[in-house]
Amino acid sequence: MEHVLRLEGLRKVFGETVVLDDVNIDFEKGEFHALVGENGAGKSTIIKAISGVHQPDGGKIIYKGKSVKFTSPTDAQRAGISTMFQEIQEIPEMSVAENIYLGREIGLLGGRIINKKQIIKYAQKLVDDLGLNLDVTKKMRELPVSTRKMVEIARAVSQNASIVIMDEPTANLNAEEIATLFKMIDMLKEKQTTIIYISHRMNEVFSLADRVTVLRDGKKVATLNNDEYDEKSLITMMIGRELVEMYPKREAEIKDVVLDVENFSLEGYFQNVSFNVHAGEIVGFSGLDSSGANAVTKALFGMTEIKPNGKVTCSGKAVKMKNPAVSIKQGIAYLPEDRKTQGLFLNQNLVNNYTISSLKSVFSKFYIINHRKELSKSSEVSDIMKLKANGLHSCPNELSGGNQQKVLLGRWMLDEYKLLIMEEPTRGVDVGAKAEIYNQINRLAEQGLAVIIYSTDMMELIGMSDRILVFSSGQLTATLDKGEATQEKIMEHALVR
Repeated sequence: MEHVLRLEGLRKVFGETVVLDDVNIDFEKGEFHALVGENGAGKSTIIKAISGVHQPDGGKIIYKGKSVKFTSPTDAQRAGISTMFQEIQEIPEMSVAENIYLGREIGLLGGRIINKKQIIKYAQKLVDDLGLNLDVTKKMRELPVSTRKMVEIARAVSQNASIVIMDEPTANLNAEEIATLFKMIDMLKEKQTTIIYISHRMNEVFSLADRVTVLRDGKKVATLNNDEYDEKSLITMMIGRELVEMYPKREAEIKDVVLDVENFSLEGYFQNVSFNVHAGEIVGFSGLDSSGANAVTKALFGMTEIKPNGKVTCSGKAVKMKNPAVSIKQGIAYLPEDRKTQGLFLNQNLVNNYTISSLKSVFSKFYIINHRKELSKSSEVSDIMKLKANGLHSCPNELSGGNQQKVLLGRWMLDEYKLLIMEEPTRGVDVGAKAEIYNQINRLAEQGLAVIIYSTDMMELIGMSDRILVFSSGQLTATLDKGEATQEKIMEHALVR
């Protein structure tokens, strides 16, 4: 096979930390090559080195037979390397079409005037060919996160690149959108485009990859063909130890009803939804985009501008869904799906991030904060969560995705709550951290907390939930017990119109 890209002895150092240590990988023309490893293993640093975001401190990048040094992502893009970073790269106030052709605008009069009509025409044809039901004249800010991610994928396809790098491309996508992405990947492979793919979802790696490279602590562990590994051996290589069970067993002691929801409705999102959640129970929410599942979780925590209708009680008391602060006072805790923009204070220390929701109830008296108690309790939570950080003075923006999520979950361990609502609890989290987060969720349930998990990862829901509620078109279409829930049954009820 022809090598389109080769990394030779690649090295990168940040301060005193070696994040890439003598990494050697070759990527063949037209192959699907997955990079796997725990958060902090070096995956993202590798793609940033290839795409010109970071300059290596040692080694070589050989592209199409020549040693190259890209000084920016634009340099790499011009050379034929298109990168989809984990964080969406967009200009919200510009249209879909303008974002797709940003930096490659079609011009008139020798390129001095942008030909907007042609841009719209070409962009609409592209999204139509890719099977995306999308008006390219819409502004990006008007679209949900999943659709914005699909636009970024369309942009990568439009560039006719030799190499397309995808960092967690399915993180915000539902089942239908993931299927569309996989069709795009097939189209790219037919064009002999090399795909470098990062994902924490092992099923994607097993079903798509021609080869996989395992990284751990900045070093390459192995590069393997798809017939040379199974899930157990791959995870063992990734984390350096055997992971006995991804979804830990829990002796569910289901007690009294904590949350009781009757005829819950939010205009334009969901109608007449009724269900309950017991103490000690984990209830999963599943549904495709716009199914209403995600809207129910947000409405319960008071995060919607329009106030919902219906009867909702928590431990027998009526829930006032005015805003998140009121919800917290009523004993409801919440982990949002986007931890960086909706949950964490990225530039504040871990103590502030842990204690923000319980300052008044736990850490202050007569409006004076007990900082010693803050430090003590924050340290205890860090130990429980097995947090990897350089002390409590660290900020979340210095941590891996898995450790950021641990901080967010740890926030709700400092006070007593009745209900914990979680959206995408392990999105962008490596397998080792996933297992630790699942253990903590189980521990909270065993202590009597009622838990709701909304997730687009059906295996996660099946592995963790006592019951799964399936939503479609704003309706609750099925309630599946643990013993009967399968991916096929979930999809069957999620596609009901």
